[in-house]
Amino acid sequence: MKVDNIELDDDNVEFNYAADFVGHTDKIVYLTGKAGTGKTTFLKYLRESTTKNTVILAPTGVAAINAGGQTIHSFFQLPFGPFVPNDKRLRTNVDDNDETTIYGTFRFRKDKRTIIKKLELLIIDEVSMVRCDTLDVIDKVLRVFREKPYLPFGGVQVILIGDTFQLPPIVENEQWEILKHYYSSPFFFSSRVVNENRPIYIELKKIYRQKEQEFIDLLNKIRVSKITVEELAKLNQKFNPTFLLNSLNNHIILSTTNVQVNQTNATKLDELGTDLKVFEGEITGKFPKDIYGNFILPTEQNLHLKVGAQIMILKNDSGEFKRYFNGKIGKISSLDDKRIIVEFSDQSKVQIEKASWNNIEYIWNKEKKKIEEQIIGTFTQYPIRLAWAITVHKSQGLTFEKVYADLGAAFTDGQVYVALSRCTTLSGLVLKTKIPLSKITTNEKALEFAKTETPSTLIVQELNSGKADYYYKQAREAFRKFDIESAFQFFLQATKFRNDIETDNFNRYVSIWAKRLFISKNFADSFTKEIIEIKGKLNQMQNDIVSNVNVIKQKEEKIIELNNAVKLLLDKTQEIENEKNNLSDELIKCKSDSHLMDSKIQILERNIIEQNSKIKDLETKNSRLYREIIRLRNIKWFQRLFGKV
Repeated sequence: MKVDNIELDDDNVEFNYAADFVGHTDKIVYLTGKAGTGKTTFLKYLRESTTKNTVILAPTGVAAINAGGQTIHSFFQLPFGPFVPNDKRLRTNVDDNDETTIYGTFRFRKDKRTIIKKLELLIIDEVSMVRCDTLDVIDKVLRVFREKPYLPFGGVQVILIGDTFQLPPIVENEQWEILKHYYSSPFFFSSRVVNENRPIYIELKKIYRQKEQEFIDLLNKIRVSKITVEELAKLNQKFNPTFLLNSLNNHIILSTTNVQVNQTNATKLDELGTDLKVFEGEITGKFPKDIYGNFILPTEQNLHLKVGAQIMILKNDSGEFKRYFNGKIGKISSLDDKRIIVEFSDQSKVQIEKASWNNIEYIWNKEKKKIEEQIIGTFTQYPIRLAWAITVHKSQGLTFEKVYADLGAAFTDGQVYVALSRCTTLSGLVLKTKIPLSKITTNEKALEFAKTETPSTLIVQELNSGKADYYYKQAREAFRKFDIESAFQFFLQATKFRNDIETDNFNRYVSIWAKRLFISKNFADSFTKEIIEIKGKLNQMQNDIVSNVNVIKQKEEKIIELNNAVKLLLDKTQEIENEKNNLSDELIKCKSDSHLMDSKIQILERNIIEQNSKIKDLETKNSRLYREIIRLRNIKWFQRLFGKV
């Protein structure tokens, strides 16, 4: 089987044990291993192969994106800051005036509650970075919201993947001042749930990154701070004070701080005389941000590149030729607006294609009845970053052929081991400064926890026991559903690993279920009689219904006749209404004509009055003229002669 284009090793015993525990038991497992033993490959294998309802979580945004899951805080909506045992924010009942409870602290929506209830497998990657109290909170939340308070993690199988010798937990001084009164260390293994329910501790032994046994032995001793003065002296022979003057030659500088790394990459880029090109990345949907509001991305959102720049590949080649892998170092050979060509140390040149990283959340598919991933955001960019230098922290999980280690300022346990174990060969390693013995440190609590590794003989015993428990559980669940055939098959599988037939618990279980079945049989008989009676009543009711249906049909026919008569009346009424409307229109028109005639009559009357007035004036005038004519007729001729008119 291939995972991420990598052929799995069938001879890797510990890998196969761990896979068997996940596939056929419900046991809690802690999977660890030295650098380069395949922890990331195991996670990818589980992601592709498991049939269980699975959620993958990680403590940081970048780790979650690389693992293909969510952050712990985003999935559980976990408040930042420490939690102590018996924290009021985690209690289920109120016994004082303070009403704080776990139900107020974690206000899960309905679909998230469903996911938590249906969850079967929880994988936590980079668990060494998870604080002890965080794991206890996860345990408490699962117990409460799955309503299984007496089972660790509420009955969910939990797989913890990481290496306590590499990445320490993220804890601030003020947080530890609170937690130190309740926990022996900040590490996850100091949590109460782990101490009370010790996980199966499996360490992957086969190292794939390094092939030189001498170098492997040296790294193993550095890992547990067991290196001798002579061995340290041999390691410090890799110190070369003039190395940078002779150019890096595809070496990558591993530094302990971001300031050193950013300064180195910026300076080296500026020194190149070639043109600068900017390649803008694209973010769609939702993507996580840090406390400063910046996107948490696997590379720069906008890449600033030049021909000759040293870069690191951030994804494995998905093609069949495996031309490059995550962590491979190369140099930009040519650039244009839509193409980047990288040349590697073997003179091979490869065109790098854009890649996408997804931000996902988990949803419950009601139809398929399973937990599924839903992409809520995507970041698309060329899978490269400037890589003259990188921090030790960000180099975690990567493999380099040539390393220039700047470890003079190493400040935390395991940092030297992480840096040196990135390199595939001792010959490919160069030291900027000699490493003092005081810088090679390992946390004492991590060393103590490592002693609890489950012996190989006990692993087989625990595996068989776990398989028996798993199949007996499957048999019980099938039996409860009265799926007798499946229950019997699971029962046969279980007895192959442990025969519980003669145990008290098994006999008690069988006795209880026999009684339940007997009660169920009596109940079934009684229920059968009731069903027969009910069937008789149903038949009578059916006959009544048929009779009623006939009556109803007759009534429906009568109703149809009445409806037709009503329709006829309605049509006649409509005709009358239309006629009424027409008459109303005529009446209105007549009234309008009447008003018009009245107006004309008034005008004529006024004209008559005016004419009568004129006639009267003319009559007066005519009478006057008539009298004048009479007078003139009566004047004598002599009167006219003398002007006496």
